[in-house]
Formats: sequence, structure tokens, C-alpha cells
Amino acid sequence: MKNDKEIIEELKQENKALEWENQLLKTIMDCIHEGVFVTNANGEIILYNRVVEKTEGMKREEVLGRREEDVYSFSSEYFFHETVTNKVRKTGKSVVEQHYEYSLPDGRKTSILFSTFPFYYKGQISAVYTVGRNVNQIGEFIAKTLEMQKKLFREENNQSHRAKYLLEDIIGISEKICEAVLLARKVATHKSPVLIIGETGTGKELFAHGIHNASLYAKGPFVPINCAAIPETLLESVLFGTVKGAFTGAVDIPGLFEQAEGGTIFLDEINSMPFPVQAKLLRVLQDKVIRRIGSTMEIPVNCKIVSATNVDPFRIENEKIIRPDLFFRLATVAINIPPLRERKEDIKVLCANFIKKYNREFGLFVEGISDALIELFEKYHWPGNVRELENIIESGMNCVDGDKKTLKLDHIPVYFRNRIRKLMEQHLEAGYSGELHKTLADYEKKFIEQALKKNQGNISKTADDLGIWRQNLHYRIKKFGIEVRETP
Repeated sequence: MKNDKEIIEELKQENKALEWENQLLKTIMDCIHEGVFVTNANGEIILYNRVVEKTEGMKREEVLGRREEDVYSFSSEYFFHETVTNKVRKTGKSVVEQHYEYSLPDGRKTSILFSTFPFYYKGQISAVYTVGRNVNQIGEFIAKTLEMQKKLFREENNQSHRAKYLLEDIIGISEKICEAVLLARKVATHKSPVLIIGETGTGKELFAHGIHNASLYAKGPFVPINCAAIPETLLESVLFGTVKGAFTGAVDIPGLFEQAEGGTIFLDEINSMPFPVQAKLLRVLQDKVIRRIGSTMEIPVNCKIVSATNVDPFRIENEKIIRPDLFFRLATVAINIPPLRERKEDIKVLCANFIKKYNREFGLFVEGISDALIELFEKYHWPGNVRELENIIESGMNCVDGDKKTLKLDHIPVYFRNRIRKLMEQHLEAGYSGELHKTLADYEKKFIEQALKKNQGNISKTADDLGIWRQNLHYRIKKFGIEVRETP
């Protein structure tokens, strides 16, 4: 049993906790945007927060503890206590989202939107509380909210028009890629148009991002557009904008050149741009102005123009894919990005970079890639270039067990292994001899040995993995002198 002293001490602690909670709630009430007004069962005001003070011009010290009708006796128009407070106290029914207008002590009139509720304690209504908003303050709050929304929209729009990569993010140790990066760094500091030339998957957009971030326009937006992805009928309006009434449904919309003001516009696959639009683009390059569709007003253009093509310049010239005068303007500076097959020494560092990237994304701890797989990669011709290599690595990383430290051939997707096998078969069937024949045969032997090891020597499973018949696998095992040990 607790003695009297212990009971008294517990009560003191409980009182302190209640006092703390009460003070916290009062502080919170003073920080909210709504006015809060509370009367007890006797109609006396027991809570009157800062917003109500500001709205009515009275201090809480003047009103707390007094009856509501006495506090507002200065106004013959004030019937809130009769029509709302007392009504809620008697009926127990809330009054929600109503309008009320009354005079203040200084003669001003105020208008509020309010909701009033009963507060039950031990089954009885012990208080009535009102939450209200000054109509004029609501207007100010909405205006501030709209302004904040506009600001956030501008910030989000600017974020969506940011270049994510730097020239430092371009991976490679080969002489060709280093020369391309060095040239990009030099031309970035000038206003001249830049044309990036490279096969699909070589990283043209990565170069465009890097050039923008290294340029005088780095603080402005980076606005990319794939000219091949926009229908011919829309491309002109997307680039140059429209004015209301230019055609059915047309509204005032700025084009990408206007959106790129003070920044960089990146015209990817410029070789897909229709000739009529090419003529207008040439005018932009010559006169530094654009004209929206349907408008006669010329708008100055101040942005760096970077374009890209996956078509060889000789083909562009011979087949007249791009107007010669436009091509020479766009290619004031031309940066050639070498395909991956011409910079095989970069494959190992690219693989290491992609493994690091997907370790972070997938929560893995792969430390590297097997030498056999690197050798295979270095012999492959990579028609999809760096993008294809990254896709293969990502696919392989999806298949790696959490405890594995090395990415190996058996992690690589089956379709890629089959592609390599078919290439080998084609070369062998064509009767290649010498070093190439020996290299291909060595790789085929390695593939089979690794597949057999993975399947613990099981011929049927290995044949399924390799996508060949059991008889063909037996033939190759005998041909290459592979020793098969099936693990029970």
C-alpha cells in the first residue's frame, strides 16, 4: 500500500504533466492560422487565441473569465452567443462552415467563416468551441498559397530542365574518348553551335549535358528534344511556340527556344528534322530570333545550340539528309564520339563503373568481373555501344546472388550468350582459320566448361542452358577434349 506522502507526490507529478500538456496545447493554438474561441458550461470565455486577438483588437487578459455576452455588449449587432454558442450548448449539434459578420470595439466590421462544436466530458457538454477564419485573411492566405505554388512550379520546372551530368562523368581511358572530352571542354566556353556525331548508344546526350554544365550557360535551363520523336506536324510549334488563334485550338505557348533562354537547347537526331523546319532553324542560327507560329513579332534568342546525329557526315552530305547550309552552321564545331569497338581498352573501366552503380542500386557487394568475361566483351563488336554494355551489366547484376563477389558469364543473359554462340558458329562454318579460328574455338570451349561446371556436369541441363541439342553438346565435348565430371 502507498502511504499518503507517496500519493501526494504522484498527484504533484500528474499535475505537472497536465500543466505541461495544457501549456503546450495553448502554444500550438497560438501558432495556427485559425481563430479559436472556447466558452465553458457557464458561458465564460476560457480560451481566446492570438488570431482572435488580432482579428478583434482585444487582449485575452480583458476577456478570459468573462461571459461571452458581457464581453461583446459594446455591439448591438452581436448575437453570436444566442444564435450559435447557446444553441450548440442546448442541442449538442454542431454548426459547420457558416458565415457571420459583426462590429468590433473600434467600429470596424469583420466577417468570418466559422464552425462551432460541443465538447463532451463524462457524458455532459462542458464547453463549446468555435474555430473561425477571417474572410479577408482567407483571401490573403489564398494569394500567398497561389504565389507559393507558382514559385514551386518554377523551381520544379527549372529542376526538370537541369543537365544531370558533367564531362567528368564520361568514363574512358582510351586516346579517342579523351580527345573528344578535351575538345568538348574547350568548345563549351564559347557560344558557337556544337554538333555531336556518334552511333546510337555512344553517349551523345551525356556529352551534351557535360558541355552545358561546363559552359557560360550552365546556370540556365538545359532543354533537350529528340527531333525523331515529335511528329513532323508538331515539331515546328514545339520548337518555336504558338499564339492564340494560329490554328484551331492554338493557345499562347512558348516554344523550346524560349524555354531555353539563357541556357542550352539540345537537338538530338537532328537528321530527322523535316526540311521546312530546317529552314526556320537556319534563320534562328543566322539572325538569333524566332517567331511563334501565327505571330509577326520576333523574339530574340539567347541560348547555346547543341545538336547530335547518329548518321555519318559523309552520308549526310551525299544523301542531302540535312541542308548543307544548316549542317555547316550546326557543325561549327563537330565532336566525334568513337564507337565502343574502337576503344576496347575502355570496356574494363566502364564495367567497373556500372558494377559500382548497380551495387548501390541493388544493395550488392560485387567487387569485379571475371577475366574470361572481360576477354569476351573485348572480342564482341558492340553494335549498341556503351548503352548495350550497361544493359548487359545491369541484367547480370540482377542475377548475381547476394554473397557473390564476381560477375561471371553464367550471370549474363541467355540471349547474349546465344548471340555470341551463333557468331562463333557462323565464323567456324565460314571456314575461318588462323588466330581468329583459334580464338573463337577457345571461347567456345570456355563457354561449355563454365556451363558444365554451373550444372555440375549434367549434360541435359547444360545443353538447355546453351540452347543446343544434347548430341551437339556431346560432339563439342569430344571435339575440345573436355573432361566431364557429373556431381551427384
